[in-house]
Amino acid sequence: MADTAQDNKPISVVIAGRPYPIRVADDEEEGLRALVKEINDRFNDFQIKYRDRDKQDCLVMTLLTYASELRSARDQADNGSDAELSNRLAKLNDLVEGML
Repeated sequence: MADTAQDNKPISVVIAGRPYPIRVADDEEEGLRALVKEINDRFNDFQIKYRDRDKQDCLVMTLLTYASELRSARDQADNGSDAELSNRLAKLNDLVEGML
């Protein structure tokens, strides 16, 4: 989200039936609303799957799903960076050995 409140406009999003007023930059509103829809869809899936659970339980399960996906994405990014660095170092090593 933008750094200054002056660049942001107030909007309201509804998550799990509860409205949340927030401020968002114009260029981020569409993405934020898409994310809110995705959150509500996952929340609703948990409510259907676990009818005996209350809203808070379903929200926590939704949060854990996102946290797990974020951790996996970070791990993949870290592994990708390490592999790329190793590949570059190997090429550099080959280049140096070829010059000797």
